[in-house]
Amino acid sequence: MPTRRVDQLERNFDTMHLDRSRIPTLLAAVLLLGSQPTAAQSVFHVMGQDIKNSVGDAWDVWTSPLRGTSRDWLTAAGAVGASAAVTPWDDDVDRWAVKQQNDAFWSWLKEFREGGAAFSGQQITPVALGLYAVGLLAHSPPLREGLVGCATAYGATSVVRTFVVYPLVARTRPDSGHSVHLPPAKSGDQYDFSVPGTTNWGRHSFPGGHITNVAACAAFLTERYDMGIAAPLPWLVVGAVAIGRTLDRRHWVSDQMIGGLFGYAVGKEIALRSFRRSKRKPAASPSHGSLSIVPAPGGVALRWSLDY
Repeated sequence: MPTRRVDQLERNFDTMHLDRSRIPTLLAAVLLLGSQPTAAQSVFHVMGQDIKNSVGDAWDVWTSPLRGTSRDWLTAAGAVGASAAVTPWDDDVDRWAVKQQNDAFWSWLKEFREGGAAFSGQQITPVALGLYAVGLLAHSPPLREGLVGCATAYGATSVVRTFVVYPLVARTRPDSGHSVHLPPAKSGDQYDFSVPGTTNWGRHSFPGGHITNVAACAAFLTERYDMGIAAPLPWLVVGAVAIGRTLDRRHWVSDQMIGGLFGYAVGKEIALRSFRRSKRKPAASPSHGSLSIVPAPGGVALRWSLDY
């Protein structure tokens, strides 16, 4: 790439606040980079490889029961048993949640609860796409592969819940209403299971969906990368989501437990596959780019330089 083009990128994108209004500009930068034939080939090759790896990882998760050993099935049975063991206390926790859900002490969980910025994928997805574009521009495999790995783990667990568990098993949520909320749980309410399942959202308590997805991402990141002192942060997010969903009365504690264990297993498996791929890659050429992420008013500032 000519030096003039690199200088133009540095002037235009030296600092980028990663809010949703900036995403189109950031994606345009990827297209600008790809306007050179060689660079375009490289960018689209990397994207194609990421998609291929993601599909392969998800398929490995979905077909893993066919390859399960006796030890694997024993571990799965242990996870189900652990969840069942706490079920007798589910109704007690729900009555506690009714008393606590509007307490000021839990205000720090606001963004992780229903209506919060970190609750819905509609808020997170644009930021993730922007960071993926940055990973392409900055030639940063860890940033790019980390996002793809999290997205794959999220998608793999979501497919299992939506197309396997929910059609097979139904469990009524502690509060299955939207505008009209149900009274606190009574002893025995937590045992409202039925087979087969249903498409009724109010009966999709088992397993906890949000915690499954977040735990899968956290497990991938912490198992795949040496995050140092930042390693506890993904698990703090998992804990915040678990508490938030319990306070919002969308899942029983036993749902959260089995969901967290399932998500961890999926994330760990995808991390293992990613690690094995990295060992098969040829030694990378010396880096010609640098990337830094710093706090900035209204968002996150991304600064990088590209040298060709």
